[in-house]
Amino acid sequence: MPSLFRARRALLLSVVFTVAAGAAPTVPAGFAVADPASAAPRRAVAQAQPAAAVRALPATPRPADLARRLDRATAEWETLVEQYNDVREELRATQARAAELTALLDPLHRRIAQHQAQLGRLAAGAYRSGRPAELTTLLGADAAGQLARRLVLVDRLVRERQTALGELHAARARHEAARRALATLAAHQRAQQARLADRRRQVEADLNRLRQLRQRAYAAGWREPAPPRDGYVPRYSAGAAGTAVRFAYAQLGKGYRWGAGGPDAYDCSGLTSAAWRAAGVRLPHNAARQFQAVPAVSRAELRPGDLVFYYADVRHVGIFIGDGRIIHAPQYGQPVRIQQLRYAPIRGYGRPG
Repeated sequence: MPSLFRARRALLLSVVFTVAAGAAPTVPAGFAVADPASAAPRRAVAQAQPAAAVRALPATPRPADLARRLDRATAEWETLVEQYNDVREELRATQARAAELTALLDPLHRRIAQHQAQLGRLAAGAYRSGRPAELTTLLGADAAGQLARRLVLVDRLVRERQTALGELHAARARHEAARRALATLAAHQRAQQARLADRRRQVEADLNRLRQLRQRAYAAGWREPAPPRDGYVPRYSAGAAGTAVRFAYAQLGKGYRWGAGGPDAYDCSGLTSAAWRAAGVRLPHNAARQFQAVPAVSRAELRPGDLVFYYADVRHVGIFIGDGRIIHAPQYGQPVRIQQLRYAPIRGYGRPG
């Protein structure tokens, strides 16, 4: 019965989804139909690793022992920084998804109120007239066949209106449950950030103490680290990679700061993400995430602008500038600098863009 189908569709469009209400809400995957647990982030949230404690040192420690302990503390510092950045990226994703849910909830509330108002008006009209609107429609039919068709339409209209209202209530309940799950997750992630920041302050104090002891141990033989510039000037290529290298070179000498992405200070992944952002490419502010996000290249394919990732756990990243050199934000207490490509164990190479 094509005509019956068209009539039913017209009634449903005019009553179940009124012109004022518009179309049914569009729900991102995982919100309206999935269990609230699906609101968890795509990746497991990073967990803080046990500290590599700086044990009690003898009154006159040997420089070699100081150097080993300083290396361990520096490695822990770098790991903490990248864990902090990882949790921050997860928190941003959680907050973005929560904002999407909040934006969907208001239209759902309005749609439910509109349907409830429609049902209320039908009930009020039936009370005032002494007979329901459906009965009035049926009595107006002038033939048995017309009466049967109207009966089918009214029955379907009432059932589908009730079904639509029930689905809206169910969608609202799922949205609210997912929003609560996201709020719990965000609170957990903020607590992780606070714990990592506390541990960072402890490691920073250890680093300062070890550096002072090493300086004292070397006495007159102590030398400050090499200056951030070694006289090398990159050859800038056209395109995004050249823009990223030019940006990184302009940051030489700026300080290192935990979680910083410019413009006055950087950590390692903050520098590489800022350099490529200047070239129009967004990278996550975390070395391991950048390693996963960019296509891998080989050492033979390496060209200026590519990223160089260090250590097995990918806790450090720099930007290749040519001739066996990188620009990177090395570590706490050292400014953005040019350094030899193989200054530390290399995990791999990647090309953004």
